[in-house]
Amino acid sequence: MIKLSLDLVLFIFRTWLRIFNSIEVKGLEKIPRTGPLIIACNHLSISDPPALLSFTALTRRVNVMAKKELFSIPVLGWFILRWGAIPVDRKKEGGDLGALRGCLAALKRNGCLTIFPEGTRAKGRKLPAKSGVAFLAHKSGAPVLTARIFNSDNFAKLGKITVKYGNIRHFEPQADLKAAYAQFSESLLSDIFSITKE
Repeated sequence: MIKLSLDLVLFIFRTWLRIFNSIEVKGLEKIPRTGPLIIACNHLSISDPPALLSFTALTRRVNVMAKKELFSIPVLGWFILRWGAIPVDRKKEGGDLGALRGCLAALKRNGCLTIFPEGTRAKGRKLPAKSGVAFLAHKSGAPVLTARIFNSDNFAKLGKITVKYGNIRHFEPQADLKAAYAQFSESLLSDIFSITKE
C-alpha cells in the first residue's frame, strides 16, 4: 500500500512537470542500476527534489537529505519519510552526524542517495561546496554522479525545466583528508556547472 502510494505520488510529480513545465530529462541511462551511488546536483528551488527524484526513480529508488522542518508538516512529512528522506538539522553546530550516519547506512545497503552539495538553495548566489558528499563518497566507496537542473527557479511561472546528468567521479583519499575533501567538493561543483543544457 505504501509503495503504491509513493509510486502514485512520483507519477503525479512527473505528470505535473511534463504538462506544466515541459520538463526535459537527459542522461537517465547514466544512472547505474545497482550498487551504492551518490547523485550530486545544484539547487535552485523547492521543486528540485521532486523534479530530480521522481525521474531518477524510473531507474532506481532514491534517498535524499531533507531539512528536519519538513518532517513536521502534516502529510508531507509522512510521505517524505517513507520516500526515503533522511532528516538533517542544518543548524546543528559541527554538522548533523546522525544525518550522515543515516546516509552512510543507505549507501552501505547499496542505495542511491541524492545530495545538493551547496547545502541550500543558491538563489542566484555562488555558494561554496559543503564537504559532506566527499566524506560520504570516501566512507562508503560510492561513486558520485553529477547532475544539473536548469530553470527550476521559474517552476511557479511554469517555465521549462531541464535536468541533465553528467559524469561519474570517484573520491581518491590523500594523506591530508581535509584538503582532499575540500578539493573533491569544489571539483564536483565545477563539474556540475560545466554541464550544459544542450
